[in-house]
Amino acid sequence: MRTALRSRPIRTFLAIQFLLEVQFWFPIWLIYLLDLGFSLTTAVLADGVFRLVTVACEFPVGVVADRVGRRRTYLALAAMAVLTFTAISQIGSVGTLFAAWVLWGVLWALTSGATAPYLYELCARDPLPVEPTKAFGLARAVGHASVFLSLLTAGYLYEADPRAPFAVTAALAAVALLLVLTLPEVPRPHAPTTLAAIAADLRAALARPAVRRAVWIAVLLLVLGWSARILFQPLALELRLSARTTGWMYAAFAAASVLGGLAAGQLSRRRRRAALATAFLLILGSLAATSQLPGLGPFLLLPVMGFGYVLGTTVLEVLTNEVTPSATRAAMFGLIAGAGGLAIAVARPGLGILVEDHPVTLGFAVWALVGVPIAALALRTVRRI
Repeated sequence: MRTALRSRPIRTFLAIQFLLEVQFWFPIWLIYLLDLGFSLTTAVLADGVFRLVTVACEFPVGVVADRVGRRRTYLALAAMAVLTFTAISQIGSVGTLFAAWVLWGVLWALTSGATAPYLYELCARDPLPVEPTKAFGLARAVGHASVFLSLLTAGYLYEADPRAPFAVTAALAAVALLLVLTLPEVPRPHAPTTLAAIAADLRAALARPAVRRAVWIAVLLLVLGWSARILFQPLALELRLSARTTGWMYAAFAAASVLGGLAAGQLSRRRRRAALATAFLLILGSLAATSQLPGLGPFLLLPVMGFGYVLGTTVLEVLTNEVTPSATRAAMFGLIAGAGGLAIAVARPGLGILVEDHPVTLGFAVWALVGVPIAALALRTVRRI
């Protein structure tokens, strides 16, 4: 990891990721909308629009990203963050609310293909050179450290001014935008522009068994690990945790995620299979254990889940970049996020409805049972990478 930190472009990239990954908004966005006078129904509908826009845009945005270049896509990501969070800080009507949430959906989709391919290609072209696994591990750790710190301070910002969390997020994104301008451009992929040629490139990439395996494992990990997060807040409510304690619960999850990124950065190629198997088993075991021992969930079992999820996703980011042709890298990450998002769009509301009238432990148990075939399919594929 020291080599990665000696590279100026990689250091700059890590600083940008820290600025863009802040989540001051995460604990308070619903409270913010309710305090502005919007009904819970309106807020939920806006969230639904956000998720529909995200799923619809993941793959098309990835295809476009492969054609406009890595640095330009990263610039667009930072610029969209400035625009989106500035718009959220200025919401004053239902129309501006939904417009801001549509922007947010596009921004969320843009993150799938903007960061991982650019970081991988920066590593490949660095004169040091930089081992991608180390750089990706650092990037994951830095991103989750940013989440950790922003979660701890979000409440204080909101108490100072309800619009402050979003305004600060926009300001940090503006700084990130300026830093992106200092990054080098990497050669643009020789990507075709006609729909027929684009489709042919994608078919050719997916015809590679290594690409299909990487995409398949990544989708399964995304569905298993991300869907379960809908149960975190109900668990805190069922355990009667205070708002402050709930904040610390999320902070513990973020801290464990930092460790997951650092651990992934230390892995050699021959340990990838073991790391991916460990990731799925840690998530599955945490789900099952929380269903039986909910009191251990907030500060032990859920952080273990976060560690496993980030360990697996970091390994898969590097693997997917390695096996995918440059001209389709962003599109593949968009495909993973879009396909996973479709499944999550069914799983998360389903789990939310289930625990509305039943103990949250049942939700964890049901998802653990669903996770058994998901993990089995993943582990079967992991053996062949």
